[in-house]
Amino acid sequence: MEPVLVDDDEASRLLGISRSKFHTLVANGIIPRLKIGRSARYRPADLLAFTERLRADAAGEHDNRIWTPSTPAPSSPDRNL
Repeated sequence: MEPVLVDDDEASRLLGISRSKFHTLVANGIIPRLKIGRSARYRPADLLAFTERLRADAAGEHDNRIWTPSTPAPSSPDRNL
């Protein structure tokens, strides 16, 4: 049975990125976080959705983009469409 939630170590390992990069994506709201007490957990389905957005972007299937700390987050009022 696949886990319902994973911690940040497992999530970053599943994505093949550093914990630092993973935390940046979470902090910018790109990957949703669930808080359980003082712990943060992540749904594997959200990680899969993130990789699907990357794949779609690379294939040019839509014009959404993945935000990095140097660009405005999706909810930013000064985001250009």
